[in-house]
Formats: sequence, structure tokens, C-alpha cells
Amino acid sequence: MAPGAMSRWTTSLSEARPVSYWLDEPGRPAREPALTGPVTCDLLVVGGGYSGLWTALIAKERDPSRDVVLVEGREVGWAASGRNGGFCAASLTHGLANGLARWPGEIHTLERLGARNLDAIEETVARHSIDCDFERTGEIDVATEPYQAEELRSWYEEIAALGLADGIEFLDAHAVREQVDSPTFLAGLHDRRGVAMLNPARLAWGLKRACLALGVRVYEHTPALTLKRYGAGMAVRTPYGAVRARRVALGTNVFPSLVRRVRPYTVPVYDYALMTEPLTDAQL
Repeated sequence: MAPGAMSRWTTSLSEARPVSYWLDEPGRPAREPALTGPVTCDLLVVGGGYSGLWTALIAKERDPSRDVVLVEGREVGWAASGRNGGFCAASLTHGLANGLARWPGEIHTLERLGARNLDAIEETVARHSIDCDFERTGEIDVATEPYQAEELRSWYEEIAALGLADGIEFLDAHAVREQVDSPTFLAGLHDRRGVAMLNPARLAWGLKRACLALGVRVYEHTPALTLKRYGAGMAVRTPYGAVRARRVALGTNVFPSLVRRVRPYTVPVYDYALMTEPLTDAQL
């Protein structure tokens, strides 16, 4: 790259910050206090991302008398739950093709459960009035080369024959241009219902508010350090306290699990999202 071009790139990125766009918001909720001293509960949830928050919320909804505590090492939603691209897909198998290749005998059940899961997310967002810009946008896989267009058509015919194309439509060049007016795209597969867009950090914060409203005790900046059996239940030690619980649910994603034998089976996978300043109509 020529020195002048490098200088232009450097200048254009001089004010960029390696932070999550979603979390960089003045309206983020105040953090909950850290746990100090001993507490007891029926259910302890470790981790304040989507897995932990939804576990705590559902546990409390199913049994309002259940005493639920959630501990989070930093702040709710700060890790993967607040740093993803905002795509909320129904697929439980990282795409239909991947699921069909690995679990062909169970794929219809997996697809049905995935659709139910996305419906339940949408219903929860509405029921708890979570302001996270949830929108069923759908998704289009596009072809930019003629052979890719043929592959998309063949794939559509294959899944249609298997009864897996409900809500999915093959788009030829004209049809895809009606959706995205670019000559680059020669065909597409349009999944109209299987994908939503949302603000991931606001979803996490909204789930936190819903948990608190139902009586879940949330402690932030409270990492769980050890997990041990304690009588008929479990005990978790934190830096300034401890929790004794009848049951413990671990929602720590790829962070080192408190159950050591689980650690070799998790691996962090990530990509990058680039956000720009708001674009003008001319720039768009």
C-alpha cells in the first residue's frame, strides 16, 4: 500500500474505539451491588448473559415462590450477549445445511424447536416490554456468481422435497433486486420468518430488569470462584461472600467452567463487527 493511502486509512480510523457499539450507551442501567457475606437460595444462576438471565427469569416465572439468585463476574450483558451482531436466528444447528448434515433423523424436530424458541423470545420481549428494537426482518442468502445461483436453486429444491422449506422462498435475479436493488446479486433464498434483528445489549438489560421485577436477586461484579457440594446442595464461593443453594445453573458460556471436566469441550469463536457514524442518504 502506498504511504499516502496508509495515511488516509490511519486518519480515518484515528477516532475509532475497540468497544461494543451496543454497550456504549448513556442509558445503560446502573449496576447492581456486589455480593458481600453469605446468602442462601433455592437456585443460584452463575452468569449474567442470555443463558443465565433467561434461566433465572423462567425459573421465577414457573414458581414465583422459588428464591433465585444470579451472580455476574462483571456487569450483565458485558460479554458475548452485548457484543454480537444483533442477529437472532431460529436455527439451533448453526444453519439448516449444518443441521441436515449432522442430524438428518432429528432435523425436523430441531427446526420445529428452533422456530418455537424464536417465537418465545419475541413473546417474552413483548410481555416484559423490553425495548430492544426486536424486528422480524428475515434473512436472504444471496448468490453473486451464476454457479452460486444454481446451487441455491438446487438447495431450495432439496429442502422443499424434505418438507423443510416452510417460510423460505427462492428468488431469481428480478425478485432479489426487488428486495435489495443491487446488480451484484443474481439470486437468493429468502427466509421470511426465521431471523430477527435486535439490540443485543438492550435485550440483556431488559431481561435483567424483568428478573429484578420478579424478585430475582442480582449481584454484579461477583465472580464465582469455586463450586462444591454442601450437604444436599451446593456452595459457591465469591470474592467477598458465598452462596449456598439447593441447585446451581451455570451460564458462563466459554469462560472456564466451575465444573472442570466441562472445560475441554468449550472453545471461544468470534468475529468482528464494524460500526460507522450515521450515513447520509447520498452515502447510502
